[in-house]
Amino acid sequence: MKDIRKKIMIPCLAALIGAVSLVPANAAQDTGSGTDTVIPAEAGEERVYCVGSVSKVYVTAAVMQLVDQGLVDLDAPVTDYIPDFTMADERYRDITVRMLMDHTSGIMGTYYHNMLQYADIDTEYCDGLLQSLSTQRLKATPGEYAAYCNDGFDLLRIVVERVTGMSYTDYVDQHIAGELGLSHTGTAISMYDREDAVPVYVNGLPHDYEYCMNLGSGGIYATASDVAEFGSVFWRGNNVLISTQLQDAMATPWNDEEYMDQNGLGWDYVESLQFEQQGVQVLGKGGDIGTMHAFLMVAPDNDISISVLSSGGSSMYNGFLAGQLMSVVLEEQGIEVDHLTPTEVEIASGLPEGYEMFEGFYSLDTTYGELTFDEDGTARMVSHGIDTSSETEYRYTTCGGFVEVDANGQIRSNRNILFFEESDDGHIYIRSEQFTEVPEIGEYVSRSYIAEKIEDNPVSDEAVAAWRQYEDVPLVLCNNAYSSASYDAPFAFVHVIDEVPGYVLVGFGAGTCLLKIVDSAHAVAFQTIPSSSNRDLMDITVGDDGVIYSTIGDNYLPLAAMPEFTSDITSVDLTSASPSWYRIADDMAYSMISIDRPSNSAVYVYNKYFEVIYSSHVTDASSHIDLPEGGFIVFVGESGDSVGIG
Repeated sequence: MKDIRKKIMIPCLAALIGAVSLVPANAAQDTGSGTDTVIPAEAGEERVYCVGSVSKVYVTAAVMQLVDQGLVDLDAPVTDYIPDFTMADERYRDITVRMLMDHTSGIMGTYYHNMLQYADIDTEYCDGLLQSLSTQRLKATPGEYAAYCNDGFDLLRIVVERVTGMSYTDYVDQHIAGELGLSHTGTAISMYDREDAVPVYVNGLPHDYEYCMNLGSGGIYATASDVAEFGSVFWRGNNVLISTQLQDAMATPWNDEEYMDQNGLGWDYVESLQFEQQGVQVLGKGGDIGTMHAFLMVAPDNDISISVLSSGGSSMYNGFLAGQLMSVVLEEQGIEVDHLTPTEVEIASGLPEGYEMFEGFYSLDTTYGELTFDEDGTARMVSHGIDTSSETEYRYTTCGGFVEVDANGQIRSNRNILFFEESDDGHIYIRSEQFTEVPEIGEYVSRSYIAEKIEDNPVSDEAVAAWRQYEDVPLVLCNNAYSSASYDAPFAFVHVIDEVPGYVLVGFGAGTCLLKIVDSAHAVAFQTIPSSSNRDLMDITVGDDGVIYSTIGDNYLPLAAMPEFTSDITSVDLTSASPSWYRIADDMAYSMISIDRPSNSAVYVYNKYFEVIYSSHVTDASSHIDLPEGGFIVFVGESGDSVGIG
C-alpha cells in the first residue's frame, strides 16, 4: 500500500486514511510533511471540543507506553502503583491495571462530585477520587464481568502520575500530543480558556464553556483532525506511541460471551458486526459530556481513522456518521459494506410451560418493571419511573425469545427480542438482542443483559416509613462548587415502591437508581446484571444532620430545611461548596430582583416544576431576574464573597 495519508477536515469531523483520496468540492489544499490537508473553504478554522470518554483511549495509551518501558505490569495489582488506593471491601486488592482498562474492576462506576464545571477548572474532583473510593464497596468480584466504569480510568490517570512523577496534563502534552505533533490536544487544564473553543449551548442559549475534570476518563480536549491523527497510532505497523503487541492487546475483546460487553482495553468495542462480516476489524469509542459529544472509529488493518465531534447531539449519532464515512472509505478500497438487517423471527402460538417462574418485578437499568405472561404467548412489561409508567408488549417466537410488537400485534421494524436465563446461583436475568435503524443515518445490533429479577427484601415498617417521608419533600444538591454543572439538575426525588416492598427508587441529576432498603438510614445498590446495564451504581446514607450522602460524591438536603426568599433579603453571604437555597415566597412571585455578584459565583432560578429558568452561566446573562411563583433560587460562590440583591 502506498504510504500516503490524506485528511478531510470539517470543523467537527475528520477522516485520516491511507491510499484513498477523499477531496470535497471547492476545497483548498495545503501540502506539507507528507500529509495533504483538505479544508472546505466555507468551513473555516477548526474548533476545540471535549472528546468525553474517548479520553479513555488516551489514558490507556499513556499507561501502555509505561508498560512498553517496563514500568507498569498490566496484570499487577493497582495498589503496586497507588499504595494509598483503598476501598471498604478487601477484594479491591485483587484489582489489576488491566481490569481498569476493560471495565472488569467491580468498582461501582462514577464519582460525580464537581466533575463537570462551567468556565472553571477546580481540581477538587481530581483530589477527591481516592477519598471517595476509600468509603465504597465493590459491586462485583474483580474480573467477574465488565460494566462501564469511569472511575477506573481516573485511577489509570493516577497510575501515570505516580509512576512518572509528572502531572497527567504534562504527560499528555509531552508524550502523546508532543510525540504526535498535535498542537490542539490537551487536558481540560492545559486547554482552558482557548479562543478556538467551540461555542456551546444549554437549552438553546449560548453558555459558559464546559470543562470535564475527570481527566483520565473524560477530560481530553482536541480538534477533530487531532483526534483522527491520534487514532492513526493504532494502525498496524505504526509504533510511534506503543508497540504492536500492546495495540493488539487493546484490540482484543475481554470476553467472547455474546451477551456480555465486548469492549477491549480502552475501546467500547473492538468488533463491529457490520464491518466484521466483510473481514474488517473496526475499533470504536464514543464520548459524551453535557454539551459536547465525540466518536473515534479506527480500522487498523485498513489505515483508516475517523473522528466526529459535535457541540450538541450525542455520541450515538456521531458514531452513526463515523460508520457511514467508514463504509465510504472501505468502498474506495474495494470493500463493499452491506447494511445490517434484523433477525428474522416468526411469532408462535401459545406459551411453553415453565415461564411462570420468570413473572415478577425486574430491575431495568435505571428503573423497574413488572413482567406478566398470557397463555397466548404474550409478555407484558410495565416499566415505572418516578411519576411515569409505560407498557411494552412482546410475543413468543419460534426462536425461543419474545419479540416486541406494536399496538396491532405486528413485529416492530426496530427489532427487540428478549430471552430469559437463570444463572447457576439462582439469579434470573433478561437478555436482549436489539436491532436499531435510524433512517438515512445507520443501523446497529446490540446484544446485552438488560434486567434482573428483584428478590424479596423484607424490612421493618419503621424503615419504610423513614424513607417515605422524603416522597413529599424533594431534595436539593448541597455540596458542589459554584461552577458545577450539577446545578442544571440539582433536585432529587424519592419514591417508595409499594408493589415491591423493601425497595426505593431515587432520582438524581446523574440518573435514577433502584435501591434496596437496608434500614431507616441506608439504601444500597443490589444489582448483579453482568453488563453495562449495571454501570454507575451507588449507595446512600442518611446522616444525623438529615443530609443524604451518596457514594457518587453529591449530597442532598430536604427542601423542608429551605428558608423563604423574601423582600427583606438584600444580600447573601457565600460559602465555598455550600449553596444558599431559598424557596421563593408567595409575595415575591412575578416580581423582579437585580443581583450584583462576584465573578466566582453563580445564581440559578427554578420554577415550581424544578426546571431551570435562569442561570448566570448563560452568556451575557441579565442581572435582572423575574421570579416565578412557587419556585426556588440558589446562590453559590466562594467564602468571603456575597451577592447583593436589589
